[in-house]
Amino acid sequence: MKKKMIMLGGLLAAVVVLLAVYGIAKNKKPVEEPAGEPNVITSEQKYEVLNYEPEDIESIDVGGRIKFLVGEKGIEIENVDLALMDNDLVVMMFNALVKINSDNEVGEFSGSDLVQFGLDAPQTNVDYTTKKGNSTLYIGNETPDGNYFYIKKADSDMVYTMGKMTGERIMQDITEMADLDIATLDPKGLTRLEVKQKDREELSVTFDKDDEQANANLDKSGLQTLVMHKPVENLLVYPYNLETGLLYNYDKFKLTKMVELGDENFAAYGLAEPQMTILMADLESGCVVAVGNPTEDGKDFYVTADGKKAVYTMPKDALDPFFNYNIVDFIQKFIALHFRDTLESVDIKSVYGDYTVEFKEEGDKKITVDENNVTRDKRQEYINGKPADSEKFVDYYELLTGLTFDALDENEPKGEPQAVITYKMLDGSTDTTTYYNYDETFYTAVKEGSESGYNMLINKQQVKQAIEKANEVTELTGGSEG
Repeated sequence: MKKKMIMLGGLLAAVVVLLAVYGIAKNKKPVEEPAGEPNVITSEQKYEVLNYEPEDIESIDVGGRIKFLVGEKGIEIENVDLALMDNDLVVMMFNALVKINSDNEVGEFSGSDLVQFGLDAPQTNVDYTTKKGNSTLYIGNETPDGNYFYIKKADSDMVYTMGKMTGERIMQDITEMADLDIATLDPKGLTRLEVKQKDREELSVTFDKDDEQANANLDKSGLQTLVMHKPVENLLVYPYNLETGLLYNYDKFKLTKMVELGDENFAAYGLAEPQMTILMADLESGCVVAVGNPTEDGKDFYVTADGKKAVYTMPKDALDPFFNYNIVDFIQKFIALHFRDTLESVDIKSVYGDYTVEFKEEGDKKITVDENNVTRDKRQEYINGKPADSEKFVDYYELLTGLTFDALDENEPKGEPQAVITYKMLDGSTDTTTYYNYDETFYTAVKEGSESGYNMLINKQQVKQAIEKANEVTELTGGSEG
Protein backbone atom coordinates (compact mmCIF):
# COMPACT_ATOMS: atom_id res chain seq x y z
CA MET A 1 0.00 0.00 0.00
CA LYS A 2 2.82 2.31 0.82
CA LYS A 3 4.45 1.62 -2.56
CA LYS A 4 1.21 2.51 -4.38
CA MET A 5 0.97 5.81 -2.53
CA ILE A 6 4.56 6.65 -3.48
CA MET A 7 3.87 5.89 -7.19
CA LEU A 8 0.68 7.98 -7.15
CA GLY A 9 2.57 10.88 -5.65
CA GLY A 10 5.23 10.58 -8.35
CA LEU A 11 2.64 10.70 -11.12
CA LEU A 12 0.98 13.79 -9.65
CA ALA A 13 4.35 15.52 -9.48
CA ALA A 14 5.02 14.70 -13.14
CA VAL A 15 1.66 16.15 -14.17
CA VAL A 16 2.41 19.36 -12.29
CA VAL A 17 5.76 19.65 -14.06
CA LEU A 18 4.18 19.09 -17.50
CA LEU A 19 1.51 21.70 -16.82
CA ALA A 20 4.16 24.16 -15.78
CA VAL A 21 6.18 23.52 -18.94
CA TYR A 22 3.03 23.94 -21.09
CA GLY A 23 2.25 27.25 -19.40
CA ILE A 24 5.74 28.54 -20.07
CA ALA A 25 5.61 27.42 -23.68
CA LYS A 26 2.19 29.02 -24.13
CA ASN A 27 3.36 32.42 -22.91
CA LYS A 28 6.76 32.34 -24.57
CA LYS A 29 7.28 34.47 -27.68
CA PRO A 30 8.07 32.47 -30.88
CA VAL A 31 11.73 32.17 -31.59
CA GLU A 32 12.57 34.03 -34.79
CA GLU A 33 14.33 32.05 -37.52
CA PRO A 34 17.69 33.28 -38.80
CA ALA A 35 17.38 36.26 -41.14
CA GLY A 36 16.69 35.29 -44.75
CA GLU A 37 15.11 31.93 -43.91
CA PRO A 38 11.95 32.62 -41.87
CA ASN A 39 9.87 29.56 -41.12
CA VAL A 40 6.33 29.19 -42.46
CA ILE A 41 3.94 26.67 -40.92
CA THR A 42 0.86 26.05 -43.01
CA SER A 43 -2.39 26.34 -41.11
CA GLU A 44 -5.83 25.12 -42.04
CA GLN A 45 -7.19 28.43 -40.80
CA LYS A 46 -7.76 31.24 -43.33
CA TYR A 47 -6.70 34.77 -42.41
CA GLU A 48 -8.44 37.68 -44.09
CA VAL A 49 -5.90 40.23 -45.30
CA LEU A 50 -8.05 42.38 -47.62
CA ASN A 51 -11.72 42.21 -48.47
CA TYR A 52 -13.16 44.95 -50.69
CA GLU A 53 -16.42 44.98 -52.57
CA PRO A 54 -15.73 45.81 -56.22
CA GLU A 55 -18.24 48.65 -56.17
CA ASP A 56 -16.25 50.31 -53.35
CA ILE A 57 -13.07 50.39 -55.42
CA GLU A 58 -12.13 53.59 -57.22
CA SER A 59 -8.66 52.51 -58.32
CA ILE A 60 -5.97 49.90 -57.70
CA ASP A 61 -2.43 50.83 -58.70
CA VAL A 62 -0.10 47.83 -58.97
CA GLY A 63 3.46 49.04 -58.69
CA GLY A 64 2.83 51.92 -61.08
CA ARG A 65 2.65 49.38 -63.92
CA ILE A 66 -1.07 48.69 -64.06
CA LYS A 67 -3.79 50.91 -62.70
CA PHE A 68 -7.31 49.53 -62.54
CA LEU A 69 -10.17 52.01 -62.55
CA VAL A 70 -13.75 51.20 -61.64
CA GLY A 71 -16.47 53.44 -63.01
CA GLU A 72 -19.79 53.40 -64.81
CA LYS A 73 -18.32 51.27 -67.61
CA GLY A 74 -17.04 48.69 -65.14
CA ILE A 75 -13.40 47.65 -64.86
CA GLU A 76 -10.97 49.65 -66.97
CA ILE A 77 -7.18 49.97 -67.10
CA GLU A 78 -5.71 53.45 -67.22
CA ASN A 79 -4.26 54.38 -70.64
CA VAL A 80 -4.95 50.91 -72.05
CA ASP A 81 -7.34 49.97 -74.85
CA LEU A 82 -9.25 47.02 -73.40
CA ALA A 83 -9.78 45.74 -76.93
CA LEU A 84 -6.14 44.62 -76.73
CA MET A 85 -6.70 42.73 -73.49
CA ASP A 86 -8.10 39.31 -72.70
CA ASN A 87 -11.15 40.23 -70.63
CA ASP A 88 -11.06 36.99 -68.63
CA LEU A 89 -7.45 37.59 -67.59
CA VAL A 90 -8.22 41.21 -66.64
CA VAL A 91 -11.15 40.15 -64.42
CA MET A 92 -9.07 37.34 -62.92
CA MET A 93 -6.31 39.75 -61.87
CA PHE A 94 -8.78 42.30 -60.52
CA ASN A 95 -10.55 39.63 -58.45
CA ALA A 96 -7.21 38.43 -57.10
CA LEU A 97 -6.59 41.97 -55.80
CA VAL A 98 -9.89 42.83 -54.10
CA LYS A 99 -10.17 39.78 -51.81
CA ILE A 100 -6.96 38.40 -50.35
CA ASN A 101 -6.89 35.59 -47.80
CA SER A 102 -3.85 33.87 -46.37
CA ASP A 103 -3.13 30.35 -45.15
CA ASN A 104 -0.37 31.58 -42.87
CA GLU A 105 -0.09 34.30 -40.27
CA VAL A 106 3.69 34.53 -39.78
CA GLY A 107 3.73 37.05 -36.93
CA GLU A 108 4.15 40.73 -36.13
CA PHE A 109 7.33 42.37 -37.40
CA SER A 110 8.48 45.91 -38.02
CA GLY A 111 11.55 47.96 -38.83
CA SER A 112 14.69 46.00 -39.61
CA ASP A 113 12.90 42.72 -38.87
CA LEU A 114 11.10 43.11 -42.22
CA VAL A 115 14.37 42.63 -44.12
CA GLN A 116 14.16 38.83 -43.81
CA PHE A 117 10.83 38.92 -45.67
CA GLY A 118 11.85 41.41 -48.33
CA LEU A 119 9.18 43.75 -46.99
CA ASP A 120 11.57 46.58 -46.20
CA ALA A 121 11.89 47.11 -49.96
CA PRO A 122 8.90 45.23 -51.44
CA GLN A 123 8.86 43.85 -54.97
CA THR A 124 5.51 45.53 -55.47
CA ASN A 125 3.29 48.04 -53.73
CA VAL A 126 -0.42 47.73 -54.42
CA ASP A 127 -2.18 51.01 -53.64
CA TYR A 128 -5.95 50.92 -53.11
CA THR A 129 -8.18 53.99 -53.38
CA THR A 130 -11.69 53.20 -52.18
CA LYS A 131 -14.84 54.98 -51.12
CA LYS A 132 -14.03 53.95 -47.55
CA GLY A 133 -10.41 55.06 -47.49
CA ASN A 134 -7.01 54.16 -48.86
CA SER A 135 -4.62 51.31 -48.11
CA THR A 136 -1.45 49.71 -49.42
CA LEU A 137 -0.38 46.09 -49.68
CA TYR A 138 3.31 45.16 -49.83
CA ILE A 139 4.51 42.02 -51.60
CA GLY A 140 7.97 40.83 -50.56
CA ASN A 141 10.17 37.81 -51.20
CA GLU A 142 9.25 34.22 -51.88
CA THR A 143 9.24 31.87 -48.92
CA PRO A 144 12.18 29.43 -48.68
CA ASP A 145 10.07 26.59 -50.08
CA GLY A 146 9.08 28.73 -53.08
CA ASN A 147 5.34 28.19 -52.56
CA TYR A 148 4.40 31.63 -51.20
CA PHE A 149 5.19 35.33 -51.14
CA TYR A 150 5.39 37.32 -47.91
CA ILE A 151 2.83 40.12 -47.75
CA LYS A 152 1.93 42.88 -45.32
CA LYS A 153 -0.48 45.79 -45.18
CA ALA A 154 1.05 49.24 -44.66
CA ASP A 155 -1.12 49.94 -41.61
CA SER A 156 -0.36 46.63 -39.84
CA ASP A 157 2.71 44.85 -38.49
CA MET A 158 1.27 41.41 -39.18
CA VAL A 159 3.12 39.44 -41.90
CA TYR A 160 1.16 36.88 -43.93
CA THR A 161 1.87 34.68 -46.91
CA MET A 162 0.19 34.71 -50.31
CA GLY A 163 0.08 31.73 -52.67
CA LYS A 164 2.74 31.93 -55.36
CA MET A 165 0.24 31.68 -58.23
CA THR A 166 -1.83 34.55 -56.86
CA GLY A 167 1.27 36.66 -56.23
CA GLU A 168 2.59 36.11 -59.76
CA ARG A 169 -0.79 36.96 -61.22
CA ILE A 170 -0.87 40.24 -59.29
CA MET A 171 2.70 41.16 -60.25
CA GLN A 172 2.40 40.21 -63.91
CA ASP A 173 3.09 42.73 -66.64
CA ILE A 174 0.21 44.24 -68.61
CA THR A 175 1.40 42.35 -71.70
CA GLU A 176 0.63 39.05 -69.97
CA MET A 177 -3.07 39.92 -70.04
CA ALA A 178 -3.04 40.51 -73.79
CA ASP A 179 -5.64 39.13 -76.14
CA LEU A 180 -3.59 37.04 -78.57
CA ASP A 181 -6.47 36.04 -80.80
CA ILE A 182 -6.36 36.80 -84.52
CA ALA A 183 -8.85 35.66 -87.11
CA THR A 184 -8.85 31.91 -87.64
CA LEU A 185 -9.26 31.53 -91.38
CA ASP A 186 -10.15 28.55 -93.52
CA PRO A 187 -7.18 27.98 -95.87
CA LYS A 188 -9.50 26.09 -98.22
CA GLY A 189 -11.88 29.04 -98.42
CA LEU A 190 -9.62 32.06 -98.85
CA THR A 191 -11.09 34.89 -100.87
CA ARG A 192 -8.11 37.21 -100.70
CA LEU A 193 -4.36 36.92 -100.16
CA GLU A 194 -1.84 39.74 -100.43
CA VAL A 195 1.84 39.72 -99.51
CA LYS A 196 3.91 42.91 -99.77
CA GLN A 197 7.65 42.78 -99.18
CA LYS A 198 10.54 45.17 -99.52
CA ASP A 199 12.53 44.61 -102.72
CA ARG A 200 10.04 42.08 -104.10
CA GLU A 201 6.97 42.30 -106.29
CA GLU A 202 3.62 42.22 -104.56
CA LEU A 203 1.62 39.01 -104.49
CA SER A 204 -2.12 39.49 -104.95
CA VAL A 205 -4.64 36.66 -105.28
CA THR A 206 -8.43 36.98 -104.98
CA PHE A 207 -11.59 35.06 -105.59
CA ASP A 208 -13.26 37.01 -108.37
CA LYS A 209 -16.92 36.11 -108.80
CA ASP A 210 -16.89 37.91 -112.15
CA ASP A 211 -13.93 35.95 -113.52
CA GLU A 212 -15.15 33.51 -116.17
CA GLN A 213 -12.45 30.90 -115.64
CA ALA A 214 -12.84 30.92 -111.88
CA ASN A 215 -16.59 30.55 -112.09
CA ALA A 216 -16.33 27.79 -114.68
CA ASN A 217 -14.14 25.79 -112.29
CA LEU A 218 -16.48 26.50 -109.40
CA ASP A 219 -19.49 25.29 -111.39
CA LYS A 220 -17.76 22.22 -112.77
CA SER A 221 -15.64 21.00 -109.91
CA GLY A 222 -16.96 22.83 -106.86
CA LEU A 223 -13.49 24.31 -106.29
CA GLN A 224 -13.37 27.95 -105.30
CA THR A 225 -10.68 29.01 -107.73
CA LEU A 226 -8.63 32.11 -107.01
CA VAL A 227 -7.19 34.41 -109.64
CA MET A 228 -3.72 35.94 -109.40
CA HIS A 229 -3.38 39.64 -110.23
CA LYS A 230 0.23 40.20 -109.14
CA PRO A 231 2.96 39.47 -109.99
CA VAL A 232 1.37 37.56 -112.91
CA GLU A 233 -2.05 38.50 -114.25
CA ASN A 234 -4.84 35.94 -114.63
CA LEU A 235 -3.13 32.80 -113.36
CA LEU A 236 -5.49 30.44 -111.55
CA VAL A 237 -4.72 29.36 -107.98
CA TYR A 238 -6.42 26.48 -106.20
CA PRO A 239 -6.75 26.72 -102.41
CA TYR A 240 -5.43 23.19 -101.91
CA ASN A 241 -2.24 24.24 -103.72
CA LEU A 242 -1.92 27.21 -101.37
CA GLU A 243 -2.20 24.84 -98.41
CA THR A 244 0.75 22.75 -99.57
CA GLY A 245 2.69 25.73 -100.90
CA LEU A 246 2.40 29.09 -99.22
CA LEU A 247 0.31 28.01 -96.21
CA TYR A 248 1.97 24.74 -95.26
CA ASN A 249 2.75 26.14 -91.78
CA TYR A 250 -0.54 27.99 -91.33
CA ASP A 251 -1.27 26.09 -88.10
CA LYS A 252 1.59 28.13 -86.55
CA PHE A 253 0.27 31.47 -87.83
CA LYS A 254 -0.53 32.72 -84.33
CA LEU A 255 0.51 35.47 -81.94
CA THR A 256 2.59 33.94 -79.15
CA LYS A 257 2.92 36.90 -76.78
CA MET A 258 2.62 40.67 -76.45
CA VAL A 259 6.03 42.24 -76.07
CA GLU A 260 5.10 45.87 -75.59
CA LEU A 261 1.91 47.91 -75.36
CA GLY A 262 1.67 50.98 -77.54
CA ASP A 263 3.35 52.04 -80.79
CA GLU A 264 5.94 54.48 -79.47
CA ASN A 265 8.79 52.00 -80.02
CA PHE A 266 7.61 50.43 -83.28
CA ALA A 267 10.84 51.54 -84.99
CA ALA A 268 12.96 49.58 -82.52
CA TYR A 269 11.16 46.40 -83.58
CA GLY A 270 11.26 47.15 -87.30
CA LEU A 271 7.54 47.86 -87.37
CA ALA A 272 7.61 51.54 -88.32
CA GLU A 273 8.48 50.32 -91.84
CA PRO A 274 7.62 46.59 -91.85
CA GLN A 275 9.66 44.32 -94.08
CA MET A 276 6.51 42.39 -94.95
CA THR A 277 2.73 42.83 -94.69
CA ILE A 278 0.34 39.89 -95.05
CA LEU A 279 -3.39 40.24 -95.66
CA MET A 280 -5.65 37.18 -95.69
CA ALA A 281 -9.43 36.84 -95.71
CA ASP A 282 -12.13 34.24 -96.16
CA LEU A 283 -15.89 34.68 -96.44
CA GLU A 284 -16.23 35.23 -92.67
CA SER A 285 -13.30 37.38 -91.56
CA GLY A 286 -9.78 38.55 -92.27
CA CYS A 287 -6.50 39.59 -90.71
CA VAL A 288 -3.53 41.84 -91.48
CA VAL A 289 -0.10 41.10 -90.00
CA ALA A 290 2.88 43.46 -90.36
CA VAL A 291 6.27 41.80 -89.85
CA GLY A 292 9.28 43.60 -88.40
CA ASN A 293 12.66 42.34 -87.17
CA PRO A 294 13.48 38.84 -85.95
CA THR A 295 13.84 38.35 -82.20
CA GLU A 296 17.34 38.01 -80.72
CA ASP A 297 17.14 34.21 -80.58
CA GLY A 298 15.89 34.09 -84.17
CA LYS A 299 12.91 31.87 -83.32
CA ASP A 300 10.24 34.54 -83.79
CA PHE A 301 9.51 37.81 -85.55
CA TYR A 302 8.12 40.97 -84.01
CA VAL A 303 4.73 41.68 -85.55
CA THR A 304 1.67 43.81 -85.17
CA ALA A 305 -1.77 42.47 -86.02
CA ASP A 306 -4.83 44.16 -87.45
CA GLY A 307 -3.39 47.62 -86.84
CA LYS A 308 -3.32 47.18 -83.05
CA LYS A 309 -1.01 49.53 -81.23
CA ALA A 310 1.08 46.80 -79.64
CA VAL A 311 4.08 44.63 -80.45
CA TYR A 312 3.66 40.86 -80.55
CA THR A 313 5.73 37.86 -81.58
CA MET A 314 4.90 35.19 -84.17
CA PRO A 315 6.89 32.00 -84.89
CA LYS A 316 9.50 32.22 -87.64
CA ASP A 317 8.23 28.89 -89.01
CA ALA A 318 4.84 30.46 -89.72
CA LEU A 319 6.33 33.40 -91.64
CA ASP A 320 9.15 31.73 -93.58
CA PRO A 321 6.80 30.45 -96.34
CA PHE A 322 5.64 34.04 -96.97
CA PHE A 323 9.24 35.29 -97.21
CA ASN A 324 10.42 32.49 -99.47
CA TYR A 325 7.45 31.55 -101.64
CA ASN A 326 7.74 30.61 -105.29
CA ILE A 327 4.46 31.18 -107.10
CA VAL A 328 5.11 28.16 -109.31
CA ASP A 329 4.55 26.04 -106.19
CA PHE A 330 0.92 27.02 -105.83
CA ILE A 331 -0.41 28.29 -109.14
CA GLN A 332 -2.42 26.14 -111.50
CA LYS A 333 0.11 25.21 -114.21
CA PHE A 334 -2.33 24.49 -117.03
CA ILE A 335 -1.81 26.94 -119.86
CA ALA A 336 -5.35 26.73 -121.21
CA LEU A 337 -7.57 24.39 -119.22
CA HIS A 338 -11.08 24.68 -120.69
CA PHE A 339 -14.06 22.39 -120.26
CA ARG A 340 -15.14 21.22 -123.72
CA ASP A 341 -18.77 22.18 -123.15
CA THR A 342 -17.63 25.83 -122.99
CA LEU A 343 -15.89 25.69 -126.38
CA GLU A 344 -16.97 26.31 -129.93
CA SER A 345 -13.60 25.54 -131.55
CA VAL A 346 -9.81 25.36 -131.19
CA ASP A 347 -7.57 26.78 -133.92
CA ILE A 348 -3.96 25.57 -134.15
CA LYS A 349 -1.29 26.99 -136.44
CA SER A 350 2.18 25.53 -135.92
CA VAL A 351 5.37 24.16 -137.39
CA TYR A 352 3.86 20.73 -136.69
CA GLY A 353 0.83 21.40 -138.84
CA ASP A 354 -2.36 23.47 -138.83
CA TYR A 355 -5.54 22.08 -137.33
CA THR A 356 -9.03 23.36 -136.62
CA VAL A 357 -11.03 21.50 -133.98
CA GLU A 358 -14.80 22.13 -134.03
CA PHE A 359 -17.72 20.97 -131.91
CA LYS A 360 -21.03 20.75 -133.79
CA GLU A 361 -24.56 19.90 -132.76
CA GLU A 362 -26.09 17.28 -135.02
CA GLY A 363 -29.53 15.89 -134.21
CA ASP A 364 -29.46 14.61 -130.65
CA LYS A 365 -25.70 15.16 -130.46
CA LYS A 366 -25.69 18.28 -128.35
CA ILE A 367 -25.00 19.61 -124.86
CA THR A 368 -27.52 18.27 -122.35
CA VAL A 369 -28.15 18.69 -118.65
CA ASP A 370 -29.84 15.78 -116.81
CA GLU A 371 -32.12 15.80 -113.77
CA ASN A 372 -29.06 15.75 -111.46
CA ASN A 373 -27.73 18.92 -113.13
CA VAL A 374 -24.91 16.94 -114.75
CA THR A 375 -23.78 18.44 -118.07
CA ARG A 376 -22.90 16.11 -120.94
CA ASP A 377 -21.38 17.29 -124.20
CA LYS A 378 -22.51 14.91 -126.97
CA ARG A 379 -21.59 17.21 -129.87
CA GLN A 380 -19.73 15.76 -132.81
CA GLU A 381 -16.05 16.68 -132.98
CA TYR A 382 -14.41 17.60 -136.27
CA ILE A 383 -10.74 18.09 -137.09
CA ASN A 384 -10.08 20.01 -140.29
CA GLY A 385 -13.63 19.23 -141.36
CA LYS A 386 -13.38 15.48 -140.75
CA PRO A 387 -15.38 13.70 -138.02
CA ALA A 388 -13.12 12.53 -135.20
CA ASP A 389 -12.98 9.07 -133.67
CA SER A 390 -14.81 9.25 -130.32
CA GLU A 391 -12.40 7.25 -128.20
CA LYS A 392 -9.21 8.69 -129.65
CA PHE A 393 -10.50 12.24 -129.37
CA VAL A 394 -10.76 11.94 -125.58
CA ASP A 395 -7.01 11.31 -125.30
CA TYR A 396 -6.24 14.03 -127.83
CA TYR A 397 -8.33 16.63 -126.01
CA GLU A 398 -6.68 15.76 -122.70
CA LEU A 399 -3.26 16.39 -124.25
CA LEU A 400 -4.36 19.65 -125.83
CA THR A 401 -5.94 21.14 -122.73
CA GLY A 402 -3.43 19.49 -120.40
CA LEU A 403 -0.46 21.56 -121.55
CA THR A 404 1.39 22.66 -118.42
CA PHE A 405 4.39 24.94 -117.95
CA ASP A 406 7.46 24.20 -115.84
CA ALA A 407 8.68 27.66 -114.87
CA LEU A 408 8.15 31.40 -115.31
CA ASP A 409 10.53 33.67 -117.16
CA GLU A 410 10.78 37.46 -117.46
CA ASN A 411 12.76 37.57 -120.72
CA GLU A 412 11.11 38.88 -123.85
CA PRO A 413 10.41 36.13 -126.43
CA LYS A 414 12.57 36.17 -129.55
CA GLY A 415 12.11 35.04 -133.14
CA GLU A 416 9.02 33.91 -134.98
CA PRO A 417 6.12 32.06 -133.36
CA GLN A 418 6.40 28.25 -133.58
CA ALA A 419 2.77 27.65 -132.62
CA VAL A 420 -0.36 29.67 -131.94
CA ILE A 421 -3.32 27.98 -130.23
CA THR A 422 -6.62 29.87 -129.93
CA TYR A 423 -9.62 28.63 -127.97
CA LYS A 424 -12.93 30.18 -129.04
CA MET A 425 -15.64 30.02 -126.39
CA LEU A 426 -19.35 29.63 -126.88
CA ASP A 427 -19.81 33.14 -125.46
CA GLY A 428 -17.60 34.58 -128.22
CA SER A 429 -14.50 35.22 -126.11
CA THR A 430 -11.09 33.81 -127.04
CA ASP A 431 -7.99 32.56 -125.24
CA THR A 432 -4.79 32.65 -127.32
CA THR A 433 -1.30 31.42 -126.43
CA THR A 434 1.73 31.92 -128.70
CA TYR A 435 4.81 29.70 -128.43
CA TYR A 436 8.35 30.94 -129.21
CA ASN A 437 11.70 29.18 -129.10
CA TYR A 438 13.42 29.62 -125.73
CA ASP A 439 16.19 27.04 -126.05
CA GLU A 440 16.56 23.50 -127.32
CA THR A 441 14.23 22.13 -124.65
CA PHE A 442 11.62 24.81 -123.92
CA TYR A 443 9.18 27.13 -125.60
CA THR A 444 8.26 30.49 -124.18
CA ALA A 445 4.47 30.56 -123.98
CA VAL A 446 2.90 34.03 -124.07
CA LYS A 447 -0.76 34.49 -123.17
CA GLU A 448 -2.64 37.14 -125.11
CA GLY A 449 -3.52 40.07 -122.86
CA SER A 450 -0.84 39.25 -120.31
CA GLU A 451 0.91 42.45 -119.26
CA SER A 452 2.73 41.08 -116.24
CA GLY A 453 6.12 40.71 -117.92
CA TYR A 454 6.19 37.02 -116.99
CA ASN A 455 6.01 34.26 -119.59
CA MET A 456 5.70 30.52 -119.20
CA LEU A 457 8.33 27.94 -120.12
CA ILE A 458 6.92 24.67 -121.45
CA ASN A 459 8.65 21.57 -122.75
CA LYS A 460 8.70 21.50 -126.54
CA GLN A 461 8.02 17.78 -126.73
CA GLN A 462 4.77 18.24 -124.78
CA VAL A 463 3.52 20.82 -127.30
CA LYS A 464 4.59 18.76 -130.30
CA GLN A 465 2.84 15.63 -129.02
CA ALA A 466 -0.38 17.49 -128.21
CA ILE A 467 -0.61 19.01 -131.69
CA GLU A 468 0.46 16.01 -133.80
CA LYS A 469 -1.97 13.71 -131.97
CA ALA A 470 -4.66 15.28 -134.19
CA ASN A 471 -3.44 13.14 -137.07
CA GLU A 472 -4.53 9.96 -135.27
CA VAL A 473 -8.09 10.88 -134.34
CA THR A 474 -9.45 11.40 -137.88
CA GLU A 475 -8.60 7.95 -139.24
CA LEU A 476 -12.06 6.62 -138.23
CA THR A 477 -15.40 8.29 -137.79
CA GLY A 478 -17.69 8.31 -134.82
CA GLY A 479 -19.12 10.39 -132.03
CA SER A 480 -17.77 11.33 -128.68
CA GLU A 481 -19.75 11.68 -125.48
CA GLY A 482 -18.27 14.10 -122.96
